[in-house]
Formats: sequence, C-alpha cells, structure tokens
Amino acid sequence: MCFFSSPSMPAAPPPPPALPEPPTEVDPAVKAARDDAKRRAAALQGYGSTIATSGLGLTGAPNTTAASSGLPGGKNLLGQ
Repeated sequence: MCFFSSPSMPAAPPPPPALPEPPTEVDPAVKAARDDAKRRAAALQGYGSTIATSGLGLTGAPNTTAASSGLPGGKNLLGQ
C-alpha cells in the first residue's frame, strides 16, 4: 500500500427490490372505495344545517318571533 495512491472504489450497492404494481382505476377495491366515499358525502350533505329534535319534537313553547329565536338572520329552529 502506498500513501500517495487514490483509494479504491467500494462495490456498488445492490439494486432496490421491484415495486408492486400500483392499483388502477378498474381495480374493484379502488372502485368500491370511490363509491363508498361518494355515498358517504351524499348522506352527509345538508346534515350540518339541520337541528334534530327527539321523537316527541319540541316539548316547550315555540319561539314565533325572529328576535326571540337568538339565531342570526332571524331564522327559527326546525319544527317551529
């Protein structure tokens, strides 16, 4: 070994393993997941703006004026 020689190159690393085939749009699992997401979105649409009551409905006296409802824009609760 000589002090003024260049170092030897290390061996090249092995190639990475082959990647699995990505799912395609026609894959049944992908199609089922897309349909499920669409179904859930359709079911939740409009649910956030609905105020649900019990099976008995409102048991107290209803608010008939917009000012007494306390909601912005003078909106009343569902069922009033």
